[in-house]
This record gives sequence, C-alpha cells and structure tokens, in this order.
Amino acid sequence: MLWLYGLPLVALLLTLNVLVGLAALLLWWLPTTPQAFPLVRAAKEVSPVLQTICGTLFVLATTFLSSNVWTTEDRAYEAIAIEAREVRQLRTLSRLFAEPRRSELTNLVSEYAEQSAAEWPHMEELGGSHEAEQVLSVLYGDAISLAPNEQMLAVEFIRALNAVGEARERRLDIARNNVNSDQWAVMLILALILGVAVTIVHAEHTKGRAIALGLVSVMVSTALFLLIAHDRPFIGWEALGPLPVLQAAKGL
Repeated sequence: MLWLYGLPLVALLLTLNVLVGLAALLLWWLPTTPQAFPLVRAAKEVSPVLQTICGTLFVLATTFLSSNVWTTEDRAYEAIAIEAREVRQLRTLSRLFAEPRRSELTNLVSEYAEQSAAEWPHMEELGGSHEAEQVLSVLYGDAISLAPNEQMLAVEFIRALNAVGEARERRLDIARNNVNSDQWAVMLILALILGVAVTIVHAEHTKGRAIALGLVSVMVSTALFLLIAHDRPFIGWEALGPLPVLQAAKGL
C-alpha cells in the first residue's frame, strides 16, 4: 500500500475512486446472480436503519483516525521548525568564537544538517542514523572542552544543542507514528460492511442500488484520500523535507 503515498494527489484520488468503484460494482452485480435470490427476498425484512448504523460507524472511525493523522502532521511541522531554528542558533553562536574554533564548529553544524538530511528517507524503517549521532556527540565534546573565558557562550551553545537533539528525537518519533495495518484493516472492513448493508437494503432496486453504492464509493474513496494524503508526513508527494534544516545550517 506504500506505493499510494508516492502518487500525486490527483492521481491518488482517481486511483482510490477506481479501486473503491470496482468493489462497489461487484457489490451492485451480486444481487443479480441466481445464487443471490434468497438474499433479495430476505432484504425485504431488513430495516434501512442498518445502513445508517454502518455509515455512522465508518464516519466515527474516519473521524478518530483523521484527528490523529492531522495532529501528527502538525507536530511534524513544529518539530522541523524547532530543529531548523536551533540549528540556525548553533551556527550563529559558532561564528562568535575565535578561529580555529569558529570554523570547526561551523563545519560540524553543517555536517549535522547534511547527516540529518541523509537519514530522512529511512526514518520510518531505521530511525536515526549513526552518523548524525556521531556529529552531535562531537559537538557536545567540543562545547564541554571550551576554555573558561568561553563558558558564557558554551552555556548557550549547549542549550541550543540540547534543543536540536530533542527536536530530532521528536521528528524520529513522529516518523514512526502513522496509521498502522490494523487501523487500515478496520477502516476497510467497515467500508465493506457499509457497502454490503447498502446492497442488502437496495437489493430489489437496481437503479437505487447503483446510485446508493456510487455515493458510498465516492465517500469512502474521499475519506481514504484524506487519510493517505496527510498520513506519514515525511514521505509522499507533499512530504516535509530537510530543506529548512539545511538552509538554517547555511545561514539562509
């Protein structure tokens, strides 16, 4: 299912409409088969309230997941903004030291940004990279070993360094916080149950069944589109990239 995340938004919406529409077409066709005649007769005794209940359950599940997905996306924006801001602060403080300390610290800040960008594509599967951790460790070591007359700058430098580490850890945690396979399974099962309920309620009316299933398929595909478009904020067509951190390290 990961291939869906890489599609442009228009292509994603069309793909989901086609996939869900095919499932709706199958449900529409089933009552026309001879094997389904007992189902058609039994449908006369089914209350239309059934599809309302199933629709409500699907909407509640969508609302719950959407809230979690959008909260995660907001946290991702915030984590990147904080990391970029503190990296810029590290670069500013580095330039206040005398040579050769200034060049050493400035280069290490730039190297951290580059290693941070390198770990971006693999955050979800592998977490953080060992190289970025090493650069942070070297920066900590340099900050601790500063001369006594540089201690005021060292305090601010370590504070910014701590903030960078915390923002990075938050970013790595967010990258692993997405809609899992169990939640997707529940969403798809509820969508299928809703489609079956609509099919049963409208089993005797071919045109009414077609209209109802068409509307439900558009609703389901739109809900899935919104979830996929905003889930996993660091991958996909509109993914959040490491550019703010790289620009901050260059003083842009």
